[in-house]
Amino acid sequence: MGRERGSGRFRAARQVLIDRGIEALDMERADGRSLDAIVGLAEAAPVTQALRCFAVLLIDALGVPDVIAERGDAERRLHSFLERALLNPLRRAGYEFDGTRYDKRQMLAGLHATIDEHLRPLEPSIPRWIHGIAPPGEC
Repeated sequence: MGRERGSGRFRAARQVLIDRGIEALDMERADGRSLDAIVGLAEAAPVTQALRCFAVLLIDALGVPDVIAERGDAERRLHSFLERALLNPLRRAGYEFDGTRYDKRQMLAGLHATIDEHLRPLEPSIPRWIHGIAPPGEC
């Protein structure tokens, strides 16, 4: 019973996720689409900037228990989509692509706190002037 009540508390949050997923996939709005169905479609779609933004929103939602159901095939599709859409940020975060579902779930649930840091472009480790693309004195 507690799980069912908890699910109702986040209905509006799930609807926001569904709406953003529909927008990211450039689909027509239709009542009755589940978040799992949207993630399944996103999993198979070409990765675009809009889908990456949707993936970051899902990461943020995973930081709140019970907003997104993470069990069974739905969890597998979610992980697959996030791994594809956020490949490099997940690598930077030390995500274990070969880890167990439990390990992935734990990592993704805590990633909301640092995802912005992992999305930033990498800074060059060798000054640009050494490569000849900037004048000496400029970093």
